[in-house]
Amino acid sequence: MRILVVGAGMYVTGRGGHGPGVLLAAIFEAARDMEISQVTVAAIREDNEGTVIEAVSRLREQLKTGVNVDYIALGDKGMTGMGAGVLASFDAGIVCVPDHLHFEISKQLLAAHMHVLVVKPLTPTLDEAGELVQLAAAGNLYGAVEFHKRYDQSNQYAQKALAENMIGDPLYAVVHYSQKKLIPIDMFRSWATRTNIAQYLGVHYIDLIWHLTHFRPQRVVAVGVKSFLTKEGIDTWDSVHATVEWEKPHGDTFVSQFNLNWIEANKSSAMSDQLLLIVGSEGRLDLDQRNRGVTLTTEQNGVSDVNPYFAEFLPGADGEQRFTGYGFESVRQFLQDVADLEVGRVTLDHLNGHRPSFQDALPSCAVIDALNRSLLSSGEWQEIKHAHV
Repeated sequence: MRILVVGAGMYVTGRGGHGPGVLLAAIFEAARDMEISQVTVAAIREDNEGTVIEAVSRLREQLKTGVNVDYIALGDKGMTGMGAGVLASFDAGIVCVPDHLHFEISKQLLAAHMHVLVVKPLTPTLDEAGELVQLAAAGNLYGAVEFHKRYDQSNQYAQKALAENMIGDPLYAVVHYSQKKLIPIDMFRSWATRTNIAQYLGVHYIDLIWHLTHFRPQRVVAVGVKSFLTKEGIDTWDSVHATVEWEKPHGDTFVSQFNLNWIEANKSSAMSDQLLLIVGSEGRLDLDQRNRGVTLTTEQNGVSDVNPYFAEFLPGADGEQRFTGYGFESVRQFLQDVADLEVGRVTLDHLNGHRPSFQDALPSCAVIDALNRSLLSSGEWQEIKHAHV
């Protein structure tokens, strides 16, 4: 399998020291039992090459696996600079770029006949998402979104609890989700004004509620706070507060509320603070996805709440390091699905119905589309449109 990774930022390489960098590490780990002949990382700037070389060297040392990786600087021409022939040589593409670039780059990869994995959100608008669904279908290609929270065992337990009616009829959900302010100020400063905390991060839990319930989103109201980040020269929301109404199969309403921010103190003990409450007619389910029960205290860094279940290098049975976690599982599942699809072990219809496919990402895109309209209309209720594809 030949893989093209578009983007060379934190989630690809681990640059900045904030986490291991999921995508390249996941590919290296998957290469233990999958045939991956070539990985090419493509990004705009030439100076990203050093970051990629450092990441590859580190991964080879940590994981003791050998994957051939090269780097292409796209420059001002973007993806067109690679040429149709080069693009056509890849089997799969992984898109890890700012939100507003997802649509155009995904279109180009689909046109080159690649199966495509996109980091969340699929696109900021429903129209763009619907077009990608159509393009993937026309090319008989598999498109997926890297919604790794679906692979978190705590969320899988929530899926089991709802499926087995443990808390009765689901009535409402509340999400509190935040990240440190270094994300918009340091890591994403160049494009933070082109997104917001709901679109970039909260979409994980919008998708999760869809995945857990398959209720149909109907309308949304959202307001935001602008203060801290604008004073830092970044014109976007400090926090977004949204209510989404979902229709159940029998016509009743399920309500989800989201309180989202990316201005947590950088001294916080975790990069993300994540709380999900689901209340039903016969009980409630509380998921604290920050306090995982692992706390590290050091003289240098103080207290850290560690989540070793997301993406971490841990010793395997042979004592050698392995890259593990639900972040890894999300990427590996996509690569395995592409390999299985190519040899006929799985069908495209099956993947579209059982994975976070482009098709299955339409509800989350529809909610984000309407949520953004509500923010821009000073908190007016917005009906959620649904793509006809």
